[in-house]
Amino acid sequence: MTSLPDYKNDPEAYEIEERSRPDEMLMLEVAGEMAVESLENTYNVAVLDLCCGTGLSLERIINHPNISCAVGVDICQPYLDFAKRKYEQCRLKPTFILGDAVSVKLPREQWDVIMLASAYHHIEHERKVEFLNRVHYLLNNSGYAIIAENILPEYEESNTKEYAHAVKLFYTEVLTTAKQKNPNLPDYVASLIQRVAQYGYDGDYEYKVSLSLLLRDLAKARLQIVTQKRVWPKDESKLGKGGNYVFKVCCL
Repeated sequence: MTSLPDYKNDPEAYEIEERSRPDEMLMLEVAGEMAVESLENTYNVAVLDLCCGTGLSLERIINHPNISCAVGVDICQPYLDFAKRKYEQCRLKPTFILGDAVSVKLPREQWDVIMLASAYHHIEHERKVEFLNRVHYLLNNSGYAIIAENILPEYEESNTKEYAHAVKLFYTEVLTTAKQKNPNLPDYVASLIQRVAQYGYDGDYEYKVSLSLLLRDLAKARLQIVTQKRVWPKDESKLGKGGNYVFKVCCL
């Protein structure tokens, strides 16, 4: 598996991998819709996108007239450079900051909308609650965080074999869905998807969890679910409680 192509610091490869995955694009679409709902009847909205990557989660909201400020944070400079180029012609140009989402210094302390698209699973397990506590601190009293997350089938937390099996089930379904959408999916793209799975097996860069563990961490961080949608796969018999979810949460 060591010969698999890597996207970790390659924004073009990352975008190819993400845009080739119908499951991921559907999740981002629903997250955008949920964010737009939060923008209605609210003005001068400040939006923060943590672990923003190449800016995919901002695409569906950046031109909303009610946004006055948008900031993206990521630890990968090539991703941020790519995102800056992507949005350089927009009415509102986001500010992109290089830093750790758990501790980065931000230009303001309160935000109306915080986007967390595939953010939580890039935070190491031991820092997940700290990360969500930061989200709680940064949200203003009437604000919402939009969490778009890949959720593994349930497994025993301390059982590494069960965890690896859950990762395998999830990414087998991801690849099946991608090939159903595009029967001629290039081998290179399939290998990029397999590279994501390999990070999960290795416990490096990808730290996905089950639904029960995410719900536990949200409760610990005093974040309340307002809306919860499982958007993929359509067949609820697949992956059990696993799949792609979008949550709208607020502070307790």
